[in-house]
Amino acid sequence: MPAKSLMKILLLLFLPLFPKAQKQSHNLDSLKLALNSATNDSVKMVALFNLADYYTLNIPDSSKFFADKGIGIAKKIHQPLWVAHFLTENQSYLAMESGNILVSFKLATEALKITKEEKNEKDVYIPKDYEFTSPHQFRLSLLGYTLHQLGNIYGTEGDLKKAISYYHDEIEIFKSLKSKKAMGLVQSSMALGFTYSKLNELDSAILYDNKALEYTRTTGWNDYEGLILSQKGSVFEKRNTLDSARYYYWQSLQVSSKKKNKDAELEANILLALLYQSIRQVDSAKYYATIGMQQSRDLNLANALSVTANIISDAWKIQGNADSALAYLTLSKKVHDSLIMDKMQKLKQFQNINFEEQLRLEKQAQDNVAYKNKIRTVALFVGLGLLSILAFIFYRNNRQKQKANKVLESTLSDLKSTQAQLIQSEKMASLGELTAGIAHEIQNPLNFVNNFSDVNQELLVEMKDEIEKGNSDEAKAIANDVIENEQKINHHGKRADAIVKGMLQHSRKTSGQKERTDINALAEEYLRLSYHGLRAKDKTFNAEMKTDFDGTIGKINVIPQDIGRVLLNLFNNAFYAVNEQKTRNSELYKPTVSVATIKCDDKVQIIVKDNGNGIPQNIVEKIFQPFFTTKPTGEGTGLGLSLAYDIVKAHGGELKVGSKEGEGTEFIIELPN
Repeated sequence: MPAKSLMKILLLLFLPLFPKAQKQSHNLDSLKLALNSATNDSVKMVALFNLADYYTLNIPDSSKFFADKGIGIAKKIHQPLWVAHFLTENQSYLAMESGNILVSFKLATEALKITKEEKNEKDVYIPKDYEFTSPHQFRLSLLGYTLHQLGNIYGTEGDLKKAISYYHDEIEIFKSLKSKKAMGLVQSSMALGFTYSKLNELDSAILYDNKALEYTRTTGWNDYEGLILSQKGSVFEKRNTLDSARYYYWQSLQVSSKKKNKDAELEANILLALLYQSIRQVDSAKYYATIGMQQSRDLNLANALSVTANIISDAWKIQGNADSALAYLTLSKKVHDSLIMDKMQKLKQFQNINFEEQLRLEKQAQDNVAYKNKIRTVALFVGLGLLSILAFIFYRNNRQKQKANKVLESTLSDLKSTQAQLIQSEKMASLGELTAGIAHEIQNPLNFVNNFSDVNQELLVEMKDEIEKGNSDEAKAIANDVIENEQKINHHGKRADAIVKGMLQHSRKTSGQKERTDINALAEEYLRLSYHGLRAKDKTFNAEMKTDFDGTIGKINVIPQDIGRVLLNLFNNAFYAVNEQKTRNSELYKPTVSVATIKCDDKVQIIVKDNGNGIPQNIVEKIFQPFFTTKPTGEGTGLGLSLAYDIVKAHGGELKVGSKEGEGTEFIIELPN
């Protein structure tokens, strides 16, 4: 492997993606003693958290075992913030480390919902030795750590811009706590430095590395000082300022050795070895790589062992010692092959977990297309209705039959032209939103194709080497791996093809039959669909989404596609309103869209609310009129709310609106239960 690729592997390996929320100084015996001597469920819950935390990095199964028991107790004694604590620091982290990104994201999102609710501060249990002892500060600190974990997840998936956004949000939270000992300031600044470096935005990377180093001194959280110094050195190496890079690697080595931080010390040794290897100082490269190899064995880090063995092999090769070079190369390859197999297994696990989610998202996309088809159909009926009115007027006033016919034909032609333009406009809007909604679905199988293609490139290079060496058995084994990977590439290519074909089938009309529908799930699905559709058009847009569903509603008889269209229209308008308000107000304004459901006797209410610019009182009564719109020319047809009103009426319900200009708008859908 090239030195630069190895460096990336090392940084990914050693960067503390989620530093622990509470610094543990206990050994295993004291942790077990604390559990066995717990006097009540609250103390036992914390003891289980500490044990799960202890086992996170070395025995994941044991960590999950203690975390599951802790979550059970937290739910039993009504401690939702502790449930979120376990979900973020343990469950989501372990899922991410094992390659189950979807599960990790779901768990982190669940924790985010809990930590955002101020009501969960009530009666929260906080141990005396915790940094934040007030319920409000404790909840906000957990919110910060949850945002950090979401940043890690997006960073792992390659969405570095989204990761950076979460890390910045984390910094703002910990700054608001005004604590001189907030570890979150160290971990978020460090993560930002690392992520900006991956984006090759090196000035920003240095800026946040320096901030992270400053916070290690002011907060006292200096365990990661060595890693930050190595990270800073790698930025200078990217700039080809090798003297500065070597200086910071040396600083990292000294600091890490002094603090007995073995992981950081190992990273510094390997980075120095790679640096000397790149400038052909063979003896120095071999020296630091040899130290790193021993440390890799002590820490049981296979990736680092493979890297160091490869460096030593290259050094012996340059010095003309072919036997030693071959021995270390064989060791490096053996460990590397083991890592590839482990990666393949994780990819298979992720594929199995993600399949059901794929089906659900595809169904959302289908509903979205069906919604647009319904709009086009209703628009046609509206046009025909207008035509009928005109025909009636001409009929009553028909004094000159030939002249009236000509006028009617001319009007009909104009209406058809208008209808065609309207339908085409809706088609283009539908295509844009559909593309935004489905782009993510196509990207997933394409990611698999790219990943397996990258693996095949490495395998084919190795197979070529084995053929040249005359190792036909090894070459055949590698060829079998390549064939298997090609089968997977073909499989995921067909998945992408199936998604595209599914898009072409979405224009079929629905049956229009009512069915028992979970209205809470329907509302939540269309809220997410609307938000991501707008995000696809404007990456800078962000808004908070709140949900408050009445779990006693159950299922009601509706046409889900039609009610979904009503909800999507209301959500689209709400996000449009808060986005408009955001452009007019200061940064203190926080765009928020919420949806709630309430069961009222024999009726169900769905309430969609935003804190946008509101609707002027003089036009509130007009918003349900066909073709009336407050949006600029070209951005709206004026049919959305009119069609929504008609759909709700057809279900035997009511659609109401309340608004205060400058404060926001609230729509209430009332349906029979």
